[in-house]
Amino acid sequence: MAYLSDFVKSTLSRVVLGKEVPSFAYNVGDRVDSFDSTIWSLHKGTKKEDNSPVSILCFDCVRQREKLPLARNAFKKFRTIRHPDLIKYIDGVETETHIYIVTDAVTPLQDHLRRDLDPNLIRWGLYKVANVLKFLTVDASFIHGNIRTSSIFITRSGEWKVGGFEVLSSLKEDQPAILTFAGLIPDANRYAPPEVRKKSWNVVKEYELWSTDTWHYACLIYEVYNGTFTTPEQLAQPGNIPAEMAPFYKNLLRPDPKARPSVGDFLDKGLQAKGFFQNDLIQVVSFLENFSVKEPLQRETFLRKLDMQIERFPQEFCRYKVLPELIHALEYGSGGAKVLPPIVKIGMGLDEQEYDTMIGNALVKMFASTDRSIRLSLLENLSGFIERINKKVVNDKIFPSMALGFTDTAPIIREWTVKSVLLVISKLSDKVINYDLLKYLGKLQTDEEPGIRTNTVICLGKIAKHLNDSTKAKILVPAFTRSLRDPFAHARVASLMALNATSDSYDKADIASRIIPCVSLTLVDTEKIVRVQALKTLETFTKRIEKLIESMPDSAIVDTSGESPNGSSRSTPASTPASETWAGWAVSSITKKLVTGDMQPQAVGSPRLGNSTPSPASTPVPSTNNGMSLSGQSNGLQIATEGRSGDGLSVNRYSSALAAIEADEPIHGGGGGGWGNEDDDLFADEGFEPMETFEPSTSSSMRSTTTTTTKTTVSRPATNAKSSMTLGGGAKPSARLGFGATDDGAGTDQ
Repeated sequence: MAYLSDFVKSTLSRVVLGKEVPSFAYNVGDRVDSFDSTIWSLHKGTKKEDNSPVSILCFDCVRQREKLPLARNAFKKFRTIRHPDLIKYIDGVETETHIYIVTDAVTPLQDHLRRDLDPNLIRWGLYKVANVLKFLTVDASFIHGNIRTSSIFITRSGEWKVGGFEVLSSLKEDQPAILTFAGLIPDANRYAPPEVRKKSWNVVKEYELWSTDTWHYACLIYEVYNGTFTTPEQLAQPGNIPAEMAPFYKNLLRPDPKARPSVGDFLDKGLQAKGFFQNDLIQVVSFLENFSVKEPLQRETFLRKLDMQIERFPQEFCRYKVLPELIHALEYGSGGAKVLPPIVKIGMGLDEQEYDTMIGNALVKMFASTDRSIRLSLLENLSGFIERINKKVVNDKIFPSMALGFTDTAPIIREWTVKSVLLVISKLSDKVINYDLLKYLGKLQTDEEPGIRTNTVICLGKIAKHLNDSTKAKILVPAFTRSLRDPFAHARVASLMALNATSDSYDKADIASRIIPCVSLTLVDTEKIVRVQALKTLETFTKRIEKLIESMPDSAIVDTSGESPNGSSRSTPASTPASETWAGWAVSSITKKLVTGDMQPQAVGSPRLGNSTPSPASTPVPSTNNGMSLSGQSNGLQIATEGRSGDGLSVNRYSSALAAIEADEPIHGGGGGGWGNEDDDLFADEGFEPMETFEPSTSSSMRSTTTTTTKTTVSRPATNAKSSMTLGGGAKPSARLGFGATDDGAGTDQ
């Protein structure tokens, strides 16, 4: 009945492992079935507080009562001995039915040996086991007594950790567990050294402390490379053990315990030049574990080498072993700027949650650093990690610190800050882009360094698509056209290229009045690279504006037909198309400038001039205030106007002027009546230079100029007793017209 009672207790406790201890802060999860060759069962577990993963070793006190001393000795040693290469103890509890030992999340080495394991990781693991055995046997005067594959565990970084403390003891203890209970360990006789098999475990105290662990370490090496052995005789054949390690391995198996070297000696042999423990991975780990005590030059050399080698190492090793060490060095200043590139490379393989936890927070903190070398390194490596950081963190924490680089006194910081804008622009809010960022770029456009000015223009051109429409209209044209006057040729080229790239952002008015005139000035730039780019940019905008003006009307003048003020019918002469005469465009432009009222044509003739006798000038008649009516005749050229009330003047000159031009006849007349006020520039709206003028000599009476062919007089009959004047009577300056004709300022004698 007692046996049945214990069996029921054990069964119920396995169903609710850990529930018998309400204060136990961990959930006991599924059992790892492959771990079955020790007195412990291995379970996955989680911490109740934060669900962080752990491993839990569970001993059934009811079913394995005879082995309880082994479990209690292990529990005691877990709590009292600490070493980086020993499995890390977190918590533990003993109840009537179970002993629970909580450790870091680990997996059995046996599981990894069933699949291909990286050779570098194997050597690193053997190095770690040798290192901890040297500590236990030499420094701490302990005998482990249970080194085998079932006593080794692997963390997620690939690092080997030593467990199996069932008989770990010191011979100075009253009852050393290795002398009393070592025979209770499963398969104890198969792993026992020859002297123990001949006598008993009590013989251990007659030899050096390391003699037993040296034999067990050799067994571990054999199992790692060749698998499980069944008889001690198999150990004599190295099998797959590396050739450079095999001679030293055989020394570990010497039958005489006094002749066996210590594991420490084996470790020293492996660390010699070209030794079997001399590989890149072990060297990296050894250096990182002592990083803070190394010289600055040594650190820099190591980090440069690590950056080149990091991609050759196993990913788990890089993520969970190398990365934490590098981040620690970065945060506490021992690593400097050179530590950042390998951190970024390793971070590329992390998932989002791991990235935020392991890297993201550290990088954000580093942006606030006052060390220029670290800030520069962050900017240089920004492309490797900025996409992994969420927008809120970028706007609230990274950009405010990053923006300090726009005004930094070091040019290289300012330059890299400008370049980095292109990487963070997609993470920034509209407010930051259209206000804060443009404010900094505007200042940098006048930077003393030409390279920074050039990069600023390039940057603005590339981020233009992220600006809102109102900001584009106000910022882009002034910014780019200002850079067209930059003394640095490449800045001017960059401005032209930026205009070209953002051509769709401008309306026809800006293109015609602000962009094309400025671009055209660079067509004659002193540098060929500027001229070539200017031609490309001008071609782009020419095509652009051609497309924009396709929908515009042919003319803005409204043609009205009806009765004239005096009741007579108005008639509009047919205009000559511009394509029919070389001067059509000029006449059209001038006509639009001059016509300010209704037009009433009368009989117009245009005979050839040159043979007619000049007619005397008409007598001027003062005009009335209400209007005027002008009529004149000179060798067939007539321009007639009708008077009307008010101050306006209604003139129809298009047909007469065009007829004279097509007949190749010079047109004479005063500048005041025929071409508008002398201060008007007829082509000012077209972007041309003002016309060249000169002042003629004046006298009490103005005499008209006679050409070689004719003298044309335009006069007005005295239709009103108080109003009479000639069009050419005023003394006006002559002008050289844009299309080639000349206004001579000829008038009639008064």
